[in-house]
Amino acid sequence: MNTLRIYFSGQWRDSASPCPWALCDETGAVLQSGNDPLAALPKGGECIALAAPDRVLCAAARLPPGSRRRWQTVLPFVAEEHALGDPEDNHAVPGPALADGRTLLAIVDKAWLGRIVGACRAAKLPLRRLVPETFLPPCTPETWVLVWDGSSGFLHVGSAGGLALDSSSAREPPLGLRLHLDAARKNSPSSAPRKIELRFPQQVPEAQRVLPQWDDLPVTLAAGLAWDWRRAPIPADAPNLLWGEFAPRFRIGEQWPKWRPLALILLAACSVEVVGANAEWALLAGERKALAREMERSFRASFGDAATLVNPPLQMRRNLAGLRHAAGVPDDGDFLPLLDAAALPLAALPAGSVRALHYDAGRLDVDIMLARNEDFRGLQQRLLDRGLGVRSGDIRAAGSGAQARLTLFAGSER
Repeated sequence: MNTLRIYFSGQWRDSASPCPWALCDETGAVLQSGNDPLAALPKGGECIALAAPDRVLCAAARLPPGSRRRWQTVLPFVAEEHALGDPEDNHAVPGPALADGRTLLAIVDKAWLGRIVGACRAAKLPLRRLVPETFLPPCTPETWVLVWDGSSGFLHVGSAGGLALDSSSAREPPLGLRLHLDAARKNSPSSAPRKIELRFPQQVPEAQRVLPQWDDLPVTLAAGLAWDWRRAPIPADAPNLLWGEFAPRFRIGEQWPKWRPLALILLAACSVEVVGANAEWALLAGERKALAREMERSFRASFGDAATLVNPPLQMRRNLAGLRHAAGVPDDGDFLPLLDAAALPLAALPAGSVRALHYDAGRLDVDIMLARNEDFRGLQQRLLDRGLGVRSGDIRAAGSGAQARLTLFAGSER
């Protein structure tokens, strides 16, 4: 997916102000670039903005314990010590934690940032990140990066952020650079650089890319590659100024690339489960049909082909019961076998619980009164354990207890 990069310089004021921009592909190659108002910029891709170094102040502070949500209220007051404006004018964003326990803060003017967010929304640009340019140049250990066009620039000192630099002469380095070096060598000698890599912006002509002769600079000044904000990778730990009240709304489409592998795995698992379940149901359905055909053949082999089959198991049982009765042998569905099987569970009930018995066609109906509705479930389980089939009618309140009718039948009958 293409990415639109927008550069907000210190001179940007509102939606009518032109912005340098670049449309890059997934490899970082620049497809288009220009300098236009936001409304004229290409739409449809990811949108990332860069804030000029002179618009962002980097400072380190010890933050109070608590969640990041609580910091939204506290950070402007913490930043007041480093910024000139009032706390309500500052928007402070927490950055990476430093080795000494402090946290790096990126401080920006809240009104300026609000105008950027409002202008991008009006131009229908899906701005999701706004990163200080100060954090983009990669730093190696014991090396600082100075981006310098001959009169101004900025310094990146690694995890401690950086700062915008004022002008200098051919022999004198920028005052901010000198003060930053002195502070590093005095307060933390281990973090002081051994080398400063100077990188000229891409627009500086090749003939003018000459290292300045800053003789009193206490570290080595070395030439680096040309600096081009359009192609520079954005570090993962670079603070996003769209934080707190300016945080963009969550969009599931932006998280889709991250969750797509898991979603595909779940989809594949569900597909396998559905196919497996359907295959199992088809197999069981085939077995059921085969069993039904076998029962029908057994019935016709036993009782002839003249009968009409509707429910072979039930018809087989009734015919067997008839044959037993004709031979003088009792059947499991007769009154006495059913009553004998139910006698022990029913006898264990309190006296007077069994109110009535009614037998008809292999069914024994028992009207029962119990103290609680839950007692019927225990009685049904005990009857099932005796090999009986049990069907329960509605349980109704009756006096100080509950009443229901249980229908008992031989366990093999359905």
